[in-house]
Amino acid sequence: MIFFLKEPLDNLLDLQREYQRFVQKMAKNNQLTIAEWQLLQRIADGKNSQELLAEDLRLDTSTLSRQLSKLTTKAFVKISKVANQNNIKTRKSYQYHLSEIGQRVLSQMNTDFKEFGQKVFAQWTGEEKNFLKILINRLTQSMRQVTLN
Repeated sequence: MIFFLKEPLDNLLDLQREYQRFVQKMAKNNQLTIAEWQLLQRIADGKNSQELLAEDLRLDTSTLSRQLSKLTTKAFVKISKVANQNNIKTRKSYQYHLSEIGQRVLSQMNTDFKEFGQKVFAQWTGEEKNFLKILINRLTQSMRQVTLN
């Protein structure tokens, strides 16, 4: 029997699909999508305005508004109006904060994610994990140097 090894980028695609499947299931178990989890994390990190969130997540405001609306409906996020400090008539400004429920959900999701990582690498030595980090960093830098037409 002849065994053919896949090309590295083919393996990365397979790994990405598998990783996505695991993280989606984890998020679903916590009543979240991956995007909502990332958004909760950013709000917890102090990025509490649409402007800061859109810039950090590289999302357009309509997509971000929909995601924030879903998190508000789930009672994971609270909204507060911010007074316009310049007395200029502009759009209303809002700040977003995690509710107690949102904090619990985020904490549980982060715990689940950490445990997932520990299980994945349970049989790996420290040296193997460090070597993987080096290779991933090198691959990331190489990919950033490639431009597509």
